[in-house]
Amino acid sequence: MLQCPRCGRQFPDDVHVCPDDFSSLQADATIADVALDPLIGQAFDGKYRLDERLGGGGMGTVYRATHLLIERPVAIKVLSQRFVGDQTAQLRFQREARAAGRMHHPNAVTVTDFGTTKDGWLYIVMELLEGRTLRDLLAREAPLDPARSVSLMLQACSAVGAAHDLRLIHRDLKPANIFVEQRPNMPAVVKVLDFGVAKFMVEEHEDEDFNTLTQVGAIIGTPRYMSPEQCTGIGLTPASDVYSLGIILYEMLTGVVPFIAETPLALAMKQVTEAPKPPREIVPAIPPELERVVFHALAKNPADRPADANEFRRELHATADQLGLEHAESQAVPTMDALREAGTESPSGQLVIDIARLRAARAAATQSSAGKPEFHRVDVSLEKENRAPAKGWAAIIAAAMVLLIAIVILAALAARWRYREILAGNINPIAAAATPSPSPEVLPTPAPSPSLKVVRNHPRRRPEKPSKLESFVNKVTGVFRRGKKRK
Repeated sequence: MLQCPRCGRQFPDDVHVCPDDFSSLQADATIADVALDPLIGQAFDGKYRLDERLGGGGMGTVYRATHLLIERPVAIKVLSQRFVGDQTAQLRFQREARAAGRMHHPNAVTVTDFGTTKDGWLYIVMELLEGRTLRDLLAREAPLDPARSVSLMLQACSAVGAAHDLRLIHRDLKPANIFVEQRPNMPAVVKVLDFGVAKFMVEEHEDEDFNTLTQVGAIIGTPRYMSPEQCTGIGLTPASDVYSLGIILYEMLTGVVPFIAETPLALAMKQVTEAPKPPREIVPAIPPELERVVFHALAKNPADRPADANEFRRELHATADQLGLEHAESQAVPTMDALREAGTESPSGQLVIDIARLRAARAAATQSSAGKPEFHRVDVSLEKENRAPAKGWAAIIAAAMVLLIAIVILAALAARWRYREILAGNINPIAAAATPSPSPEVLPTPAPSPSLKVVRNHPRRRPEKPSKLESFVNKVTGVFRRGKKRK
């Protein structure tokens, strides 16, 4: 086994360069004849006893330690001995403690103390995390399921978004700086580490140490996860961290980073000029909606990306709900009926859940709930004077309709009576058809004579056929007439 002297990771014998920091690998300390760590067993400031070496980074080594006063396990990061006399490295180490001390977020590592021993060792005391880095997780299990990738990324975005709210840019986001804490009977919790190269957005003008720590033209970060503007050395914004988060999400979904090259310079050129390969061409099972989120974060122009990690997190969260992906912040808990519909019962009586079917059902439920119509507030007045005009008009219309019906019925009855009188000979049809003059000299009509009967029976003066309305009235009156005769 070979080991990186910079980050402390171990690699097989056929790997000669660390893929993270491009340092030449050396023989593992377990094989080479190397003396034991002299700091093991020492007590820093009489409070912290160093018990075990956990790993190493670019600037120091992390130890498992014990707080002697309260007997609480903690983690202590000690500045490497080769930087003890380096003023720039010491300032950067202090910056890391100051930046991490500002962070108060459940997804960021908590710093509890900072100090210097009598021997000149600088150290930072942090909470002890149980688990492994995202780099180790990807090395063994990549590519990850989309739901698991989204769940881990949402937590990382939450921590980086809290840093952006404090006007702090991380600048070195990568899987090695994301720790996945796993405790018994609890879901995995993401912790963002290593704010040693973090940059305060206002420090270029206010911090005298900024020019000392980051000289003009210097490139800080890991090339495989650096944004195009970071590779070219121009001004950084929170969108630069979003680009790094996009590459990490790309690697979790596909198992590979979008750009690979033999040298850091060639890798930086690809970050600036080349477009990433679509993740679905590597893993077809990746949802298209999730692929669009990744491409949005990997836009070359910072203005085309989400402005900060908080905006990227909101976009990713909405996509997860749309796809029905389960994550730590999901509020929809599947019921037993939904689980039975998405699973099948085995011969032994166990319920085997089809995750794809369950996610499709949850996505459909989310879309249906989102598509429900919204009922806005309507103000309805209860005053009587506002309703009186409407009721008055309704009453007038109803009365007019009743009056119209009564007139029609009376006209039909009158026509019926007139027709019966003509048939009975009581009314002269010729005289009835003629229109009398309104002159007062007109004499009264004489009594009918027998000769008029001929006129009544004349074929040219036969009465016209009754209308449909008159026929209806005749039938009704006939019914009543027959009833009277029976009595």
